[in-house]
Amino acid sequence: MNNIILIITITITTLYFGCSTEPPPPDDNNNQYLEYEWTVDTLKNPNGYGVVPWSMWGSSPQSVWVAGFNLAGQGELFHWNGIKWARITPDLGFNYDLSAITGFAENDVYIAGYKIIIDTVQHSESIILHYNGSNWQQESIPLKGDALLFISGKNSSNIWTCGNNGSLYNKTSGNWVKVSFEERKYLGLLSEPPDLGPIYVAPNGEVFLMNKYYNYKVYGDTAMFYFSKYSNGIWQDLDSCRLVNIDGIATGYKFGNRAMFGVNENEIYSTGNAIYKYNGMDWTPVYWNDYPHKDIKGTPTNKIIDVGEHGSISYFHNNVWSRIPDFSNKIVDFYSIMPFEDEIFIGAYELGVGYAVRGKLKQ
Repeated sequence: MNNIILIITITITTLYFGCSTEPPPPDDNNNQYLEYEWTVDTLKNPNGYGVVPWSMWGSSPQSVWVAGFNLAGQGELFHWNGIKWARITPDLGFNYDLSAITGFAENDVYIAGYKIIIDTVQHSESIILHYNGSNWQQESIPLKGDALLFISGKNSSNIWTCGNNGSLYNKTSGNWVKVSFEERKYLGLLSEPPDLGPIYVAPNGEVFLMNKYYNYKVYGDTAMFYFSKYSNGIWQDLDSCRLVNIDGIATGYKFGNRAMFGVNENEIYSTGNAIYKYNGMDWTPVYWNDYPHKDIKGTPTNKIIDVGEHGSISYFHNNVWSRIPDFSNKIVDFYSIMPFEDEIFIGAYELGVGYAVRGKLKQ
């Protein structure tokens, strides 16, 4: 997925952050849902370019990061300090994009992304950034691959990041290592390396990874989508599905392709065209809206929140999936989420403008 494709997709799927004529979807759970007081802040680029808040992570409600890009195709980074948002976009000396952010403490945060190289053909090169509490620095990685789009870690001594064309890295003992992901020889022919992600690292250190293989030489309108696990140095496929393109839209998902969050190796959630749950054996769809889901994360008490297009917010709490309808009459798109026990932060985008939507739970 390159920068141009991301921008085109967002432009098409977003319309207007004002009221629409559509009625809100029915409330779930007998009209009982979490009620928040909302604050909306604009994420501003000094040159006026719209900001797309693609990924979020925070150590507390007083320290939240938003990583993404602007409509000029450049990376953007913002930080919330409990009072206001500040633009902290680093100058790396080249064109780049920021795809995914995660961290382990207020002074230990990582971003996966890619350098944009324009010569005879535009292409990308893997980059990883690290924040040490004072500044952002580019990490040294070997054998740089393609765009990195996802990142997850058990702790600062076991971090994984992945992306396009088989790009996969693992950090242990302070060093990044490029990891080989075995390419399947589906029917003996593969057109290109697999696209990897989302990715999730469980508390026991096992790595769970979605991966997509195209085989245009055999099936021009299909791809194979796998759910795989890395344990004790071995990759194992746990599930798969065949995706068929209908009018340019992939159909046939058995698990989500946009984001993945886990409680442990036997309770994993993924999101995309629906919200799916993995119980250690099988994937099951557990909830869906009429619009694509974009991001899913949880709190230490297993309050799980999912956001998506058309202002959709879904959450799992007290063993019930419910919907927060507060933005369901808006046509704003939500791309990222960072939940805490009493507050949630959402990255939103509408009509060329990026927002940070902050919700505080009503007492």
